[in-house]
Amino acid sequence: MTPNSAPDRLCWYVGCVRSCQEKNVAEALGKRSVEYYLPLRREVHRWSDRRKVVECLVLPRYIFVRCTDAQRRLILAEDSRIVRFLSSGGEVSVVRDAEMEAFRLMVEKGSGTVRVSDSPLSAGDRVRVLSGPLAGLECELLEVGGGRCLAVRLGTFGTATMDLSVDTVEKI
Repeated sequence: MTPNSAPDRLCWYVGCVRSCQEKNVAEALGKRSVEYYLPLRREVHRWSDRRKVVECLVLPRYIFVRCTDAQRRLILAEDSRIVRFLSSGGEVSVVRDAEMEAFRLMVEKGSGTVRVSDSPLSAGDRVRVLSGPLAGLECELLEVGGGRCLAVRLGTFGTATMDLSVDTVEKI
């Protein structure tokens, strides 16, 4: 998907960030009052003498930025920690608002591990989640490794998936 011709339209872009700079870029964008989403999950790390809850990146080296095309160009020119924004066919890739919200819901409310694949998906059933923290979410149900999983397309960026029990969804 490509942005509309309106130069002041806010769109979600996928920024590719230098290694270990994701949180620094997020902080810099926040100081500029630019909306961003850095997908993080909390994990318990265990050592022999203690346990600690740490925030881990869901997508290392990527950050989602919501801005106009002119702002995107300015951010890219001024912040060397952002290497580029994803593109496809010569056009900068855009993640639709509905896809972004579904992805955020999976990361923030889902109980399973979110995985992102850049390979195209085969056609699957459209489903609506009936129960749990993702109730109401509409997406595709795919067969993965003999089990079932929930999938949300993220435009040209790829697909996010999460393990989900089949009895918690209904076909649309």
